[in-house]
Parts: sequence; C-alpha cells; structure tokens
Amino acid sequence: MQYFEILHLTKSSSSLIFFVLDAGTQKTEMEHLAVKVNEETVFIERQKREIDDELAETQPLVDQAKQAVGSLRSETLVEIRSLRAPPDVIKDILEGVLKLMGVLDTSWTSMKAFLGKRGVKEEIMNFDPRNVTVENRESVEQLLRKKADSFSQENAAKASQVAGPLAVWVVANVKYSKVLERIRPLEEKQNKLKKSLENSTRKMEELSHELKQVDDKVEKYRTTFEKTTNEAQRLKVDLEKAKETIEAAQNLVGKLEGEFYRWSAQVNDLNEQLKILPKLSLLSASFITYLASQSEDKRLNYMNKWKQILNVDEKFDIRKFLSTESEQLVWKSQGLPSDELSMENAMVILRSQLCPFLVDPSSRATDWLKTHLKDKKVEVINQQDNNFTTQLELAVRFGKTLIVQEVDGVEPVLYPILRKDLASQGPRHVVQIGDKIIDYNPDFRIYLTTRNPTPELLPDMEAIVNEVNFTTTRAGLTGQ
Repeated sequence: MQYFEILHLTKSSSSLIFFVLDAGTQKTEMEHLAVKVNEETVFIERQKREIDDELAETQPLVDQAKQAVGSLRSETLVEIRSLRAPPDVIKDILEGVLKLMGVLDTSWTSMKAFLGKRGVKEEIMNFDPRNVTVENRESVEQLLRKKADSFSQENAAKASQVAGPLAVWVVANVKYSKVLERIRPLEEKQNKLKKSLENSTRKMEELSHELKQVDDKVEKYRTTFEKTTNEAQRLKVDLEKAKETIEAAQNLVGKLEGEFYRWSAQVNDLNEQLKILPKLSLLSASFITYLASQSEDKRLNYMNKWKQILNVDEKFDIRKFLSTESEQLVWKSQGLPSDELSMENAMVILRSQLCPFLVDPSSRATDWLKTHLKDKKVEVINQQDNNFTTQLELAVRFGKTLIVQEVDGVEPVLYPILRKDLASQGPRHVVQIGDKIIDYNPDFRIYLTTRNPTPELLPDMEAIVNEVNFTTTRAGLTGQ
C-alpha cells in the first residue's frame, strides 16, 4: 500500500502541472471571448436603435387605425352587408382590406361573406402586417394610386361610418409593411448576432465553470503534494516493514498448510455424513413413531433390520443422534432413570409430534416429567377429578402445560384436542371441548400418563397418541 502511495505522489505532481497550464489556456480563451461579447453587444444595440427609428414613424399610424376599427359597432357592418350594390368607395376600401389579409376573391359576395364572419372586427384589429406578401401589398398600392379619392379621409367618411376607419387601416398597414420589408435584412442580421452572442455567452459560462473546476483540482493536488512530500520518507520506512511482515506471513502460511489438509479431511467427513443424513432422519422418525411402545429387545431387533435395509452403519446410536450428552446428564439430574430404555423414551417424549402417552407403572418417569417442565406453568390433574373439564378448558385457553394422570381410558372430551380439530375464527383458532368452543393457545401442551402396565387403547386413539412404554424389564433393571 505504501508503494502505491509513493507512486501516487509522483502522479499528483504531474497532474498539478497539467492543470495549472490548462487553467492558463482557459483564462486566455475567456479574455478573447469577453472582448468579442462586448463588441457584439455594442453592434446589436446600434442595430436595434436603427430598427426602432424606422418603426417609430409608422407604428403610431397602425395603432391609431386599430383603435378606429375597434370603435366600430357591429350594426354598421350589418348595414353594409345589407346593401345590394355598395358605393365604389366602400367597395374599393373593402377590396384593399381583403387583399392585405390574403383574400384574392374581391367580389361583393366575397366581401359580404368576409363581413359576416364571427369576430371579423377582432381579426382586422389583431392582423399582423408581417403576414402581408409583397404581391398583395403591391396590388393594394396600385389600388391606392388608382383609387386615391376613395381612400381620402373625407370621401371615406361620407360613404359610411365603417369606410373611414378601414381606409385608415389599409393605408397604415401598407406603409408599415413597406417599412418591415426595408428593415427585414436588419432584423435577420440582428437575430444572427443575438444567436452568436448567446453562443459566446454560453461558452464563457462553460469556460468559467471549467476554470473553477480546474482551480479546485489544482488546490486539491497542491495540498496532496505537500502532504505526501512530507510523508515520503516515512512511507519508505513503512514499506520496508511491510515487506518483513509479508515474509513472516508467508512463513506462517507454510506452517498452516498441515492444518489445511486436516480441515479438508474434516470437511470430507461432514460431506459424507450429509449424504446419509436423510437415511438417519428416516430411521429416527421410524423409531419415535413405531417403537416407543415396544420393549428393549424388540426395539433392538427392529433397528438392526432397518439399518441393514437402509445400509446404515451398525454403530449408529440413535441416542447420540437425537440428543446430546449434556441433555442426558440434565435428565439424569432431574430424576430420570439412567437405563437405555428410559433415555430413549425421554427423547421420544420431547421429540414426538403426537401427544405422549406414558405407560409408567413406577411413576418415576412422570415425576421426572414434572421436574423437567417446571418452568412452563405445569398443572397436574387426574382424569377422574370432578373439575377435570374446567381445568382442561383453562389450560387450552391460557397455553398451560397439562399432565393428566391415571388415564386408563381416554375420555371423549380429549379427542378434538388430541386430533387438533381446530377451527379458524378470524385471527383466532378455537377447539370444541364438550359443549363449549374454547380459544386455542398454541403454547398449550398435554401429556397423558398411567400406572397400568397394560392399558387398552382403542384403535382410533392409538392413531392420535404416541404410547411410550416405561415398563421395567430385566435388561432395564440391569442398566439401572
């Protein structure tokens, strides 16, 4: 890392020189542009004054004519339209109006149609003289020379109230159109100059922005240059130390190579175990489901057969697979007998999805279960108690753990709970206990126990409980 920082120091110096030179070039370009912008601004102002002077004479005439047209009443236009054959003065003036507005048909029918349009007065007032073509203007100029008397203010006023303002409008717009034609080259030149001025101004702004960025970078590199120059010697020393550290690390890596091979072997072992994990899980699930009610010798026989069928190592120990040694030590300290049958049964009770049904003639397993579950709001009742149903309802509602003793035959009231016949009511789940519908708390647990070594369970009950047999055998006594 220190080596690259030293290289960065050299690059920073070169970059600083480059940006300083670039900044000087951009400043010179900005000065030339500033002179050009000032010259173009002065010339544009002069052109604008010339255009304004040209328009100053005719613009008032056009404005006055628009005012006169705006003062006309609609009734006067209607009166002219009603004429069968209008006087020549009116016809000449209307012909001038139509030609200026681009209407080439100047028959009396066309004139009446024009005067009958909706908003014709506003159309005449808002007419832009820039829209008059050279041909139309020259035609109207010829009409003005030929019929000069018709466009005199006195004759037009005598002919009609409409004729006077329209005559003024025609004369004013002809003059204004000629002025516009005369100043059009000036306007075009002015527009070109404005675009050039805008481009120059935009270029100055861009150069100014770029120049500021260059100045910022110059300052940044100057600061970096000063800082790295002061630290150059220290970085060289640190670089030497880093090389020594790398050499030491390489030696350490060489020594750890043996550990790498050992860890690789462990990973391979774990991969092999993962391959047979489904078989071991199937074997464990079968043990919990089908062998919890069997004696020790039958459990051993079935497990050996299943191991052969699944091609599982005979040394596989289900106790080590489903529990840890520390868990088994805790169970022993809580009063569970230490023989193999009791340990296996404890695993079944704690891992089974069905309700455990403990066949426990000595009651030692039941006492262990009470101790093991003491932190979970355990309540112990007998199935023959008068308040059994009430206690059951409360346990289901509030999520208690219930140990039911002396269960020689399962009461019908327990069937919906053991089958988990739950119904949804909105966000809640309920279960029927007797004639009542009770809210079901998911924390609720129930365990059934009996001291009868040979309980008789109906077939439908065997399907919803997991019988766990703690009946003492000769092998069990030997283990204890």
